[in-house]
Amino acid sequence: MSSSSSSPRDFGRGSDDLSIGQGLVWVLVAFGLFWPRICILGFWIFSDLLADAYDSWIVPAIGFFVLPWATGAYAMMWSIGSDGVHGAEWAFVALGLILDLLTWGGLRRLR
Repeated sequence: MSSSSSSPRDFGRGSDDLSIGQGLVWVLVAFGLFWPRICILGFWIFSDLLADAYDSWIVPAIGFFVLPWATGAYAMMWSIGSDGVHGAEWAFVALGLILDLLTWGGLRRLR
């Protein structure tokens, strides 16, 4: 009678296990999906930041689902110095766009 036994060293070494790199990607993507949306909701509920930065509710609503980092960065840069985004402030909006693209890229990588 033959039985297959596995040693404790083999535990967790299946093909479906997450590597440390994949786990880190999961955490970063979850961070990228969760926190910017919480900030946008906070701006919407507790301040007039989104209403001042955007003329209608449509753009922030679409930004909430598609580009939350860039939407939040634009609203914050709008409120910093003047009623507009000028000069170096666009670099922060571009950084938000890059973070959005990295988040979407991370989701694609996890598939």
